[in-house]
Amino acid sequence: MATKAKATARKSTKSATRGDDRTYRASKIYKSAKKVSLANLPAQFSRADLEFIRVDHSGASYEARVFINNPNADENTPTVEANGYAGSFSIFGHGGCFGDVGHCDVNRERDEFDPRPSHPLLPIRKVVIAMSAIKNAAAKNPDITVTVVPVLLGWTEKSDLEDVLKFDHINLVTYD
Repeated sequence: MATKAKATARKSTKSATRGDDRTYRASKIYKSAKKVSLANLPAQFSRADLEFIRVDHSGASYEARVFINNPNADENTPTVEANGYAGSFSIFGHGGCFGDVGHCDVNRERDEFDPRPSHPLLPIRKVVIAMSAIKNAAAKNPDITVTVVPVLLGWTEKSDLEDVLKFDHINLVTYD
């Protein structure tokens, strides 16, 4: 993990400062390539979630700040509803692979009766409860875009700092 001194030394032109004067570095920002239609949402729902499927957590630790209909969001964008802020999720990363060749390869073939625990680097699912942001967006527009700003919190020399946010897809799930 990087200490405050290391984080300051690695500071790039893209940095954010929190109220306690710690400086963080932003990684590559994700912007949805196509709009997600809200036209088929039920008229009434009690909860709306954005599910991030198969999130890689093998690298750096970061906070993923999720914004709706704000493609210009970055690490300096205030995390308030007026900016389309939906919520965030955190990744406590593994910091890269420190073992021999093949040590961090996820064994994809597994017998259903294998009693060993699953590999610790299997991708995970992260959920952001985005009820307010989705309802606000639906009231203004039938389509939404999702922007995710990963703000690095800790890393090692083996971590990729440019492209930390890796996932398969996003689901929008509503509940009656």
